[in-house]
Amino acid sequence: MARILYSSIFAAAALLGAHAFADDSVSRAAPTTHQSMKECIEKQKTADVTMSKSQMARICRDELRRQKELGESTPPPTDTPHDH
Repeated sequence: MARILYSSIFAAAALLGAHAFADDSVSRAAPTTHQSMKECIEKQKTADVTMSKSQMARICRDELRRQKELGESTPPPTDTPHDH
């Protein structure tokens, strides 16, 4: 009788432990493109409030494209590109 009780307690503890590890791995998943774009635009807003939303979006699209091509994870540039 004690063997069954201890076995079921061990199984429950193992199940809870596996669940804790499964939840932890989900929280570290890579952000989606949409999330990355939103974060980039927020950074742009704090860096330069005079920039239009379309300029910020263009800078962020270019940065995310560059990161995808090079496999990098660098923060987006905070300065405004100059068209000369």
